[in-house]
Amino acid sequence: MARAHVTGLLPALGLSVDDVDDVSLMVSELATNVLDHAIPVSGPSNAELWVYQRGDGRGHDELVVKAFDTLREWRGHPGGTCRMRERGRGLEIIDILAEGRWGHHPSRSRLGSPALRGKATWFALPIPRTRMARTRRHVRTPRGEAQAVQVLRSLLVQRGIDRFSTRHEPGVSVLSCDDLWVRCEDGTFHWRARTGEAGELPVADITEVGEQIVRLREAMDDVHVA
Repeated sequence: MARAHVTGLLPALGLSVDDVDDVSLMVSELATNVLDHAIPVSGPSNAELWVYQRGDGRGHDELVVKAFDTLREWRGHPGGTCRMRERGRGLEIIDILAEGRWGHHPSRSRLGSPALRGKATWFALPIPRTRMARTRRHVRTPRGEAQAVQVLRSLLVQRGIDRFSTRHEPGVSVLSCDDLWVRCEDGTFHWRARTGEAGELPVADITEVGEQIVRLREAMDDVHVA
């Protein structure tokens, strides 16, 4: 099901047959890794598959595929080396085909309510920048930054993160909580955490911005609990 869902989205991205085969294999390995190691023995799995397009920060686009599960910890060997599947070498295959562009991070579910805490395991591949994507990156909404911040806040609230307050000034809108700030200015989101971690992405990559904010928020909450 995961393979069919993802490969059905790929023709519009202009990928070659070989690329589609590689993506199909990686999706299969990613989904199997979750099903083998990160779902409960009984009850619903609560696993989710996310697919979206984002910029890589260097003027190119990439396809991102993430598998979410509710097992928070990463089952790896000391030193961070991933544990391979017993019936194959799933994550090693992903590492080779994605040329190291894969990983995992704390996250929250996107498709259910209430949102569940867990982790996302992902890979990313370069793809041609589509005409739609090129257009998206230059579209300014009527309300500009204020509207972008409101949309981002709505995405975060849907995932159970509702501690942000908003502030709007001419040309600048801000989301903030005790230890994390997000500013939208000139069509770009900028964020900084009290830990010192910071980043920026264009408004067109609001899905990825939401993922980064959720990741930071969850990681900081883990530190507070510890």
